[in-house]
Amino acid sequence: MPTTELATISLKAGSQIGEPNNPAAAVFKDCADTIARQDGFEGMQFDWTSKSKHEEFMASPDYGPFFKSFGTIIGGGLSLAHIDFQPEGGATRAMSAPVTEVVTFYFEGGPPDDSFESCKKFLETCEKESQQKVYGWAYGTTYEEIEKDGVKGKGAVLLIGWESRQEHMDFRETDTFKNNIHLLRQTAKGIEMHHTQFMNFVA
Repeated sequence: MPTTELATISLKAGSQIGEPNNPAAAVFKDCADTIARQDGFEGMQFDWTSKSKHEEFMASPDYGPFFKSFGTIIGGGLSLAHIDFQPEGGATRAMSAPVTEVVTFYFEGGPPDDSFESCKKFLETCEKESQQKVYGWAYGTTYEEIEKDGVKGKGAVLLIGWESRQEHMDFRETDTFKNNIHLLRQTAKGIEMHHTQFMNFVA
C-alpha cells in the first residue's frame, strides 16, 4: 500500500501555481520534477512506496536546494503528514473529482480502532441513499502526531470527491447526513474541513 504525503501550504500572495505564466508555477514545476526523480516516488499526489522513502529524500543532497526553491513561494504555515489511505485507489478517485472535501479529525492519542469501519459505513450509506454523487473516498490515520487547539495525537484524514462544493453543502442538509454523521465524528476532539481543486502534475 503506498503512503501519501499530505502537505498543506500557505502560498505567498500572487502565487498562482495553476497558471503556466506565473513565476510560482515554474518554481512548483521545478520542485515537483525534483520529487519525481526520487527513488520510491510513485506519483503526484505525492505517493511514496513507504514513509521511509520520503525520509530518504529529505536526508539527500537534493533536499536542501529543493526546499530553498520551494520556500520562495511559501507565504505562511506548512503542515505535513503521511497517510496510508484505504480503500486502495480511493484517494486517486477522490482527488480526481472536480472538488475534493478534505477533512482532518483530531484525537487525544489517536482514533478508535474501528474508525475505518465506521467511516466506510457512513460513506456506503451516503452512496446508497444520497442524490448527490460521491466520486470516490479514502480514509487513513496519520503516522505523525498532529495538534490543533491543544488536542494532540495521531489524526485521521478523510477525502471525498464531489461534483461541486455546492453538491457537498446540499448533502449536509439531508437526513442521511444528519442521521449518520456521528459515525465520522466518533471521539474526535476537533475537526477541520476544506474544499480543494487538485491539479494534475505532468513530469
